[in-house]
Amino acid sequence: MRGSPLWDGEGFRNVQPILPGLRDPQASMPSLTEFLLRTGARRVPARPLPSVSPLQVWRHAPGSGLRATWLGHSTVLIEIDGVRVLTDPVWGPRASPFTLAGPKRFQPVPVALGAMPPVDLVILSHDEASTDASDPAGFEPLRSVRARQSL
Repeated sequence: MRGSPLWDGEGFRNVQPILPGLRDPQASMPSLTEFLLRTGARRVPARPLPSVSPLQVWRHAPGSGLRATWLGHSTVLIEIDGVRVLTDPVWGPRASPFTLAGPKRFQPVPVALGAMPPVDLVILSHDEASTDASDPAGFEPLRSVRARQSL
């Protein structure tokens, strides 16, 4: 870990530039009360978050053999040497099995389920009883994994 060129002696540092408008350098960090109780106007972005469709990029294998595409909430498509791993699939409007309760999306998923490339492995990283692991729409990608594995 410490041998990584991204390790600065105290932790890892992101060397990629942050897209303009993604982070407001003038905004203060939320207080503990705001964070724990989810109070305050800053819980919802003032405008849509920057988003780029990954469909064009997915048509070609990653040059390094590794690519991670964040699809919102806890969902990431990780490509490792030709193997596609999907983490914690959440495609519904809420990270919940309920339509009226649970954290609501700020904006739509950047890729419709029907446009997803084939997935080799799906990882559910936490208890299925938690709200986002119970998203019925998010389990649709599991259907294409029949001959592979689900963890």
